[in-house]
Amino acid sequence: MARREYSDETKAQVMAALLTGQSVSAVASNYKIPYSTVGTWAKDAKGLVRDSPIQKRERIGELVIDNVEAALEATRAMANVFADTEWLNKQEASQLAVLYGVISDKTYRILEALPDRPDADDRS
Repeated sequence: MARREYSDETKAQVMAALLTGQSVSAVASNYKIPYSTVGTWAKDAKGLVRDSPIQKRERIGELVIDNVEAALEATRAMANVFADTEWLNKQEASQLAVLYGVISDKTYRILEALPDRPDADDRS
């Protein structure tokens, strides 16, 4: 299939629509231009085209997951230190009580945030 050329005016209209936040699929449909073509134009103008709300949500979701993973890894590293008997014996009982309370509270909050069902995150 031959590659179709589009006028500068059409391309400008498409880019303007993308800049207003319309999705690539909506713009492709409205202008009757293949999705891949509009997507390529959007990628070429990466700095100019705002992410769609779905893309923002996905990017934020990835950041949240990265942050949670980092926090859990840090918690694991701290738990390893706290499990050291020699270190524990040097701590005051009141400090250990606070430490235990904070760790327990954080653990329960993480567990409460987990989905009730394995397929719970598939719900929209």
